[in-house]
Amino acid sequence: MTTPINVTLVGATGLTGKVSLASLLASPTAVALTTITRRAAPGTPAAGNTYSNRVLEDVGAAATAAEPIVAPGGTYVSCLGTTLATVGGDVKKQEAIDLTMNTELATRAKKDGAETMILVSTAGANASSWFAYPRMKGQLEDNVKALGFERTIILRPGALLHDNERADARMAESVMIKVIKGMRAVGVPTTSLGVDYTDVGQAIAQLAQNPPDGFTTVYDAEIVKLAAEFRASQK
Repeated sequence: MTTPINVTLVGATGLTGKVSLASLLASPTAVALTTITRRAAPGTPAAGNTYSNRVLEDVGAAATAAEPIVAPGGTYVSCLGTTLATVGGDVKKQEAIDLTMNTELATRAKKDGAETMILVSTAGANASSWFAYPRMKGQLEDNVKALGFERTIILRPGALLHDNERADARMAESVMIKVIKGMRAVGVPTTSLGVDYTDVGQAIAQLAQNPPDGFTTVYDAEIVKLAAEFRASQK
């Protein structure tokens, strides 16, 4: 019997997290998946896989709880994040989730013995940026790197292309997505501008099955390639 890969996913109810959840549950490689969420995140695992959903009023509390976040030797995946619109335009509240909570949870995962960390960041992440969002993402990347997982994988997607799946999408975001999709429709290459959100989730499932050693940064073109590999494994 194949020993399953122990994977813990946070952010499983968000845009990329939902696809990551579904894709990990469908993984052809045996996976024992745990999600930590504020609200129930149901899912049906494929044969050979298992699933547990740990619901906490405050996901961040998992960082100091008695129960481990991840099994020793396991994989910790973070799709956790919020938008400025969701927190009423308060940058400090966004930072509390995207930077502080993420750092604390990743730190606990390392303490619990996780060997692999997969983080969804953003293409413009830069700890020295004048702008709040790319700065907090860059700081988070630096914090995660400093933890010293055996394998650290950071996905840096551009714009996440979707069809109104995000209820809190901003007007500027909606316009940008329409422009990129319009360019794609007439044959203009758009891989450097954005990627389908489903590709991000599927790429995560593929990376969880075959994580590269050391530190790896994954951009849009590689995300698309990994997602295609995952879909091919489903046939």
